[in-house]
Amino acid sequence: MVRRSVLFGVLCLLATPMSAASYAEMQAARPELFDPDTGYRISRHRAPTPEDIPPPAQVVTAEEARTLLANGALALDVFGAAQSRFDELDGTWLVSKPRMSLPGALWLPETGAGAIQPAILRYLVDNLARATDGDTARPIVVFCISDCWISWNAAQRIAGLGYTRVFWFRNGTDGWLDIGGTLQEVRPVPVDVD
Repeated sequence: MVRRSVLFGVLCLLATPMSAASYAEMQAARPELFDPDTGYRISRHRAPTPEDIPPPAQVVTAEEARTLLANGALALDVFGAAQSRFDELDGTWLVSKPRMSLPGALWLPETGAGAIQPAILRYLVDNLARATDGDTARPIVVFCISDCWISWNAAQRIAGLGYTRVFWFRNGTDGWLDIGGTLQEVRPVPVDVD
């Protein structure tokens, strides 16, 4: 009888969703996964993400993201281009499969890497300036998929560039589908190689 009640308790515990930890708790638990200077997650990007993000960036739910986008926010998809790269001759990304994203999203792959290459940082800076017409107060909804640190890093990086209304959509395209949103195929913006 004791064995059954213990098993029942374990099953109940497994069925109960765990609440997300804060960024500080995650960083303290596994400091080797974070850059000590920037705080960006530098490895194992596909893992549970924190429930928070340091200011000035803010966390938004799917419904809040929908409202922001309906009111003119920039939808910025930073999903990585795994096993892909950009062509150094013409800047086009050589992606292995299509990316389904939020309608109207701008896809800037690799901009959420923990350690970013100078060419990719320039790519982020230039494309943000173009997409916002230089307006650092324009709302930007940054996302990829759920349980991915790439969008967390990118939101922090964008806020560090002086953008004042950066919203991290933690659950990304997965959360968008959860509220009945539709996705459309997007192509990554080419890298300026001139």
